[in-house]
Amino acid sequence: MNPKKGLIGLFVLTFFLSSIGLALLVLDDQKDLSSRAATGLADNLQPALPAEKPVPNETSWDGYSQNLPVIVKYNSAIWFPPQDNVPVFSHQTKPLTLRISSGKIDLARLNQILGSEFSTPKSLGGAKSPFPDWTIQSYSFRFLGEEKFVDVWFHADNLSLLTVTSDNSAWGDIQEIISHVTLLVGNGVVKGVSTPDDSARLAALVRPSVVMILNNFCAQAKFSDKAYPFCLAQAGSGFFVHQDGYIATNGHVVSNLPETSIFYAVTTGRLDDLLTDSLLAYYSTLAGAPVERIVVETKVKEAHTKKETIYQVAGLIGQMYKKNLITLEAAESHFFVQLGNTPIQLSKTGVNVGSGIVTASLVASDYAEPDPTLGFTTSDVALLKINGTNFPALPLGKMADIGVGSGLLLVGYPGVVMGSSSVLLDTSANVEPTFTKGVVSAFKQAKGNKKNLIQTDASINHGNSGGPAVSADGKVVGLATYGLTPDEGGGNYNFLRDIADLKDLMLKNNLTEDSGNTYSVWKSGLNNYWISYFKLAKTDFEKVLSLYPDHPTARRYLQETISKIGGVEDRTPRFTRVQRQLYIGVSGGLMIFSLLMIIALGISNYIDSKRRRAPVLLPPRVPLPPQPIQTF
Repeated sequence: MNPKKGLIGLFVLTFFLSSIGLALLVLDDQKDLSSRAATGLADNLQPALPAEKPVPNETSWDGYSQNLPVIVKYNSAIWFPPQDNVPVFSHQTKPLTLRISSGKIDLARLNQILGSEFSTPKSLGGAKSPFPDWTIQSYSFRFLGEEKFVDVWFHADNLSLLTVTSDNSAWGDIQEIISHVTLLVGNGVVKGVSTPDDSARLAALVRPSVVMILNNFCAQAKFSDKAYPFCLAQAGSGFFVHQDGYIATNGHVVSNLPETSIFYAVTTGRLDDLLTDSLLAYYSTLAGAPVERIVVETKVKEAHTKKETIYQVAGLIGQMYKKNLITLEAAESHFFVQLGNTPIQLSKTGVNVGSGIVTASLVASDYAEPDPTLGFTTSDVALLKINGTNFPALPLGKMADIGVGSGLLLVGYPGVVMGSSSVLLDTSANVEPTFTKGVVSAFKQAKGNKKNLIQTDASINHGNSGGPAVSADGKVVGLATYGLTPDEGGGNYNFLRDIADLKDLMLKNNLTEDSGNTYSVWKSGLNNYWISYFKLAKTDFEKVLSLYPDHPTARRYLQETISKIGGVEDRTPRFTRVQRQLYIGVSGGLMIFSLLMIIALGISNYIDSKRRRAPVLLPPRVPLPPQPIQTF
């Protein structure tokens, strides 16, 4: 037997088997991607973009790194790369931009895409689409003084395209793009994804990163050489911005201004002895004769029964502080952070610190009491630090990521659920944060420093201050700061500090953003959990607990995944995505190698066969000349 024929057969078999393996792996990979997309884990179909510049030609941005089934190729002769990390491709030869997204694009989304400086859209009517399964709606905008034409394309497979042009001359280019995308959709390369309400998933992702902050402030007021010690406790919210234990919050949560501290100490009854003694001196001077102490004590008790009265009395004490008749000495703050496992309990001696309560140090704060006339002079942000690492820090976004109507999720610890303020709730209530859904109502500017404020319809109560406002993509875009009551503004209005204020404070203190491994692994575990990949989720949750043992929710999710693995609910694929990509590469390489070897061996065998079949030509035999006969 010809050994080369045997090798050819072997490589044919290898090619055949590797082809089958490659096909199965690709189908399994597409099934995995579809599973993730069908559950709404993919927020959109905008591919991840490389950061390096300049961008080489024929660079592909694939959404597979984001579990998105889409590929976009870049060619410098046709497209400009996106600017400022905004995933919009700009056409070079025509004034055209294109965005691919999932679901329907509404006017709020257009606002977010095009920016805030556009006029009310003028519908041009429903233009007829030249492509099957696509519908089109056209608009006209006045954008930065220039008229723009906007076409919103919607595919039956829950996929949208947005094209923006300055004139109608780019219609041919748009048709070419739509034709290309239609082909990709038909081949299953580009798919639309449903985007259900992901508030529950977003809450699960964010919850471990949000903490309660307790500012325990102790000092002593002095009047007529007598000291009056008192302590105050004010609660707020915060969130991790760096895996090494840096926590962001409002400046007023960690600040204790002298006059303000005395004011609250008086109104809450912590300085009733000072109040009684100072009023006793005041009334005695006014009357020109000693006044009985019981009379003043009765008036103090009466003042506490009416808010307006006690505020007036507190104002009187404030005036005495300004005149240096009352001084504040030995002021000291202790910042306690509740990580999510142990309720904060107050006692007469201070804070009952458990395993989930840690002490923090103040890194920086930018806060001053707003001036009634001038308004704000500071940004009202602060940074705390606790010891440790691998904390689940939240990624920070920017205000440009949201528009009017964009959804928000506010997370924090409002005072009403802290247990100590309600006879209806157990103290364990202050372990769990409160989640409040809302939308961006408007964008405002603060009086005084002109810094940006985000108005929202989500309620902000005492204790919410410093908590994160999270956009739909899981990034913090603002800090819950304050609300205006009907007495202050005619209605209930709530305002968030722009996240840019916090970024400025971090920059001043040489602190960069770092979400860390705990957050990324926790996110991966949740994603696997939502699509019933419980074996993968179990591995992720175990890693989370190894990185951060005090994680408030990972242990519960781990127990649930173990329970589900024991049943029939687990749908974990045979291979991970990394493994599939490796095996796809190996199978493809074997196919190419086998094919090359088949070709090479085939050529070699052909040459050998030709050599065997060719006749061997011998030279003609020449007869020898006759030899003379010799006789003897």
